[in-house]
Amino acid sequence: MYPQHGFGYICRVSSTSQTGAALIPRVGAHVGSSGGISKAIDRAREIGANCLQIFASAPQQWRSPAHPDAEVEAFRAGMREHDLAPVFLHAVYLLNPASPDPDLREKSVRSMREYLSWGERLGASGVVVHLGSSNNTTPEEAAENLCRSLDGALQEPSSVPLLLETSAGTRNSMGSSFAAIGSILKQLDAGDRTGVCVDIAHIWAAGYDIATPEGLQRTLDEFESEIGLEKLVLMHANDSKVPLGAARDRHENIGEGYIGMEGWSVLLSEPALRAKPWVMETPGPAKKGPDTAQVDLLRRIWSGAIPALAS
Repeated sequence: MYPQHGFGYICRVSSTSQTGAALIPRVGAHVGSSGGISKAIDRAREIGANCLQIFASAPQQWRSPAHPDAEVEAFRAGMREHDLAPVFLHAVYLLNPASPDPDLREKSVRSMREYLSWGERLGASGVVVHLGSSNNTTPEEAAENLCRSLDGALQEPSSVPLLLETSAGTRNSMGSSFAAIGSILKQLDAGDRTGVCVDIAHIWAAGYDIATPEGLQRTLDEFESEIGLEKLVLMHANDSKVPLGAARDRHENIGEGYIGMEGWSVLLSEPALRAKPWVMETPGPAKKGPDTAQVDLLRRIWSGAIPALAS
């Protein structure tokens, strides 16, 4: 069986509870920050989020993040004023720290270091990174390249952890199994400088059945055995357009994919996961990202207002 771990910045208590401490769900989304990074605060509030994820720079470019001091202070002030926490940065899409190409690995390391530095400035609780793909090399060589790149990134003097994101098991992708991620973390031996971001759509596509109580139990037991639940920092709350084990990365709105409402009820009623922040990267009804209805739906499932079906 697995222990029930939680991180202090996630577990909130209600001062009005008559029955003791009560968790407040941390539910949010990846939001845009165009026009100034402080705009992300307004966009998070517009959809009712109380945690969020952002890019610190254009995700499809190698351009370094650059934000005026006034924007940084406005962002941090907005976090404090509106209790928007935790906040995560998502690294750029161009990263491939497992690549056999030394130039691409060097760019990946530099970008990760920049994001760790900016994570410190912005008060982030982690930098989410994709682990890349092996391309024209062996899995063993790719794993060695990946560990070397991540170790290089962790040389940045920052207290913000790198969060290794689970992958969907697409061809040559790294990190589609808990055993693979656990092996990387053991080689890095970086303690609190590393953690894991579990993307629900990704692990579903990689073959982890988390939509039934029995499947979720097996999944959590394996995570505890291979990684340790104390390393689980962030949940990416995405339904899946593809069936279990399809090995394709296709996000769907909550309850509208193969995981479905019953699956989300199972996930969000699990004590080991309820204290984690849940950040959506769903397409949204208008294909413009998560909206108020999606945030509210996830929060209502979490609260039990939409209970799991009787077995």
